[in-house]
Amino acid sequence: MIESLDVRTLAVVTSLVLVSVTGVLTIVYFTQRVYAGFAHWLGWQAAVTLGVILFALRGPDPAPAVLMLNQVLLLLSPALLFDGLTRFHGLYPTRTPALINYALVGVALLLQVEFTIVAPDPDARIAVYAVTRAIIQLRCAGEPLRLASARRSPAFWLLVGILLLLSATELNHAWRALQPGPMTALLDSDNVRVALILAIVGDILAAYGLVLLTNERLEGELRAARHDIEMLARTDSLTGLWNRRHFEDTVEAEVERARRYGTPLSLLTLDADHFKRINDSHGHHVGDDVLRELARLLGQQIRRSDLLCRWGGEEFMVLVPGTDGDRAAAMAEKIRQRVAAHVFDGVGPVTVSIGVGQAGPDETADAWLRRVDAALYEAKQRGRNRVVVATGIVPAVPAA
Repeated sequence: MIESLDVRTLAVVTSLVLVSVTGVLTIVYFTQRVYAGFAHWLGWQAAVTLGVILFALRGPDPAPAVLMLNQVLLLLSPALLFDGLTRFHGLYPTRTPALINYALVGVALLLQVEFTIVAPDPDARIAVYAVTRAIIQLRCAGEPLRLASARRSPAFWLLVGILLLLSATELNHAWRALQPGPMTALLDSDNVRVALILAIVGDILAAYGLVLLTNERLEGELRAARHDIEMLARTDSLTGLWNRRHFEDTVEAEVERARRYGTPLSLLTLDADHFKRINDSHGHHVGDDVLRELARLLGQQIRRSDLLCRWGGEEFMVLVPGTDGDRAAAMAEKIRQRVAAHVFDGVGPVTVSIGVGQAGPDETADAWLRRVDAALYEAKQRGRNRVVVATGIVPAVPAA
């Protein structure tokens, strides 16, 4: 089957396909966001394309200069691919690993001069060409796999599979070239037919893999940007704590979870006492510093499982899962004492009033928050700098 394919026709078809792929990568490069290394990938594609076009156009007995130009393009192409991959993945702090490939290409080209012009030996020339390309392609496949990000990338594994197949083919060409016996003419060689077919399939898949790598990176950045935007929407810009929106989105789920599993759930609502005086006496910038320091102190007194948020102004909320009212009241008293003992820069002591309440078995989140807020108001009315436990929970009525 493969013997019936005309090598020159196959080379022309391969050239047309590679020109199309080069055009696609060029459009991507100039119209979409690309990353470090993509220009080298485009250079790889262009070198392969020009090399195959030159092969398709040359005669059965090309001049040595044509042979050398063909070798330069096709040997340089995997080195450019490696350079692009290492830049894309940020693999090395220096360009030394990439320069090693270019040095290897330089040595191979000196040998090509030897076996093309000085002492012509087509078998040796093919062997040097094939082994050099195989070595660099194997480096392209293997080096980035040291990074976890590359190992997690389906697109890169597609590229690895293609490079391994192409490298195995190159090594097979080298082995066949070194076998004794007359050499088959290139325009009637099954090895050349296979190489051209693989160039079509491999080049399309490799280019597709490189575009996929770019899209994976872009999608990852978009996910991170969406996450950052969501975090900004849920985070208080002054204190870095969760904000009211996040608390309101969370409290309903926590109430439902506590009700479903029969676990206690408590809430602390805190307010800095006489905070307006601080702003009036020292300025809003000092007031902001006090709020940041207060947020830090509160964060030191709670557990990882607790949810601390800035409700607004100088008011904070602490949602305390798995904690009943008595333990929550003890926690609130500890917080009150810790804050009262702290000296705030430029201000001195600051106290807090705290309302505490455990969610009732059948109580809605809104009713619970209003009840705890009433306890905070009572703490303010009773002189501030104190903890008041909310009352008025109506016990659940057992089912008949």
